[in-house]
Amino acid sequence: MLEMLKHDFLRHALGAAIIAGASLSFVGVYVILRRIVFVGAALAQLGAAGVGLALLTGFSPLLGGAVAVLAGALGFVAMPQQERTVSRESLLGAAYALASALALLFVALSPVGEAHISALLFGDLLAVGHGDMELLAAACLLVVVVHLAAYHAFVAVTVDPTFAHSVGIKERWVNLLFYLSLGALIGACIRAIGALVVFAFLVLPPIAGLIWARNLKVAFAVAIAIASISAIFGLWLSFAHDLPAGPSVVAVCGGLTFLAVVTKWLANFKLH
Repeated sequence: MLEMLKHDFLRHALGAAIIAGASLSFVGVYVILRRIVFVGAALAQLGAAGVGLALLTGFSPLLGGAVAVLAGALGFVAMPQQERTVSRESLLGAAYALASALALLFVALSPVGEAHISALLFGDLLAVGHGDMELLAAACLLVVVVHLAAYHAFVAVTVDPTFAHSVGIKERWVNLLFYLSLGALIGACIRAIGALVVFAFLVLPPIAGLIWARNLKVAFAVAIAIASISAIFGLWLSFAHDLPAGPSVVAVCGGLTFLAVVTKWLANFKLH
């Protein structure tokens, strides 16, 4: 572990993975509670498509991913809640499939060719530099500050929308702020850690946190801890065994989440 930290690029990668993982897992608790996991998947793929289009046209990949995700978040908010013929889930599925195809096509058509496909899906943590990490940290910090400032409104609308409405909370505006912040966070992280790693952090640590925690604040803390541990040991595994960084982080994250589920099941089994 100490040997890994002697290298600047690995320190930058570790910092980016911890920052992105902690922020995504924090917001991901709401994603799980709201049962909008598919929204997270669709936004991640839209971000990948935006990065792919930026690579094809020569624009900033970070800007391309962010614009695509924010546009997707606004589109999701604008979707009708109920539709007689086509459900919201169907539209999200269509967006996910189309974005996935476009992401691969854009990268395949770009001058650099298919060499960027792996980076698009799993990110390129080892290529994160000083400027990239600071920009990522600023974006993540901004989103976290927004969530902390609007904590009570977000929790009320997520847990009990009827109560939130009765006490005067504007549910529509709170939802708009939530989805815009989610989109901004995914857009900021997509270039550094990739679509699949973003989705993994958004879903896996929050599942473990909600399974073990007795209240939301503990769930947030557990999710952030698992994401941070996954980033540290995933990168160490990548360094020690010459493995791809992104998939290594996801594998550790998945393993810890599975362990949390199994131990919780065993604890409940013993109690009964």
